[in-house]
Amino acid sequence: MNCPICEAHKNESEFVFQNENWILRKADQNLNGYLYMEYKGHVDSWFDLSLSAFENYGRALHKATEILKTFQPEKMYIVAIAERVPHLHVHLIPRYENQEKGIEHIAKATGPGFPKPM
Repeated sequence: MNCPICEAHKNESEFVFQNENWILRKADQNLNGYLYMEYKGHVDSWFDLSLSAFENYGRALHKATEILKTFQPEKMYIVAIAERVPHLHVHLIPRYENQEKGIEHIAKATGPGFPKPM
């Protein structure tokens, strides 16, 4: 299996936090504070998670909000689709003042609208 998220997990220097089940990692988008929250094992469905994994999801999400708060965004969007990359992960997307709102911002942040840093 060739999973880009599993491959990324081999480089722990990219992690900003981890617990028993979840990893917070800086997103490869050019948007300050954008984080990925990724399940540690290769799972592609919420239906496969244990109660403990969901409890640790809450703890990781709390840590992510603490980290993101330091960037002072107006909002934080949470998006989980896992279609393009079939590994359970969540995009934590900050929205700052004077940026488009809602779906438009999410589409731009997750797509080619924010160029990846070189």
